[in-house]
Amino acid sequence: MLVRNLRENFDTTARLHAEYFGEHRPTSTVMGVSDLALPDQLVQIGALVRLDVKP
Repeated sequence: MLVRNLRENFDTTARLHAEYFGEHRPTSTVMGVSDLALPDQLVQIGALVRLDVKP
């Protein structure tokens, strides 16, 4: 999800996230990027999850 001006839109973003996922809340992280070299640049972060590993 891309949110511009996260400080101004955080409450709305959090509310929509909660409405979308309901009681099943997946792990999530919010990262802010204050400035990029090019104004239209986007940041993509990937992750892998292993469900076969026991704690």
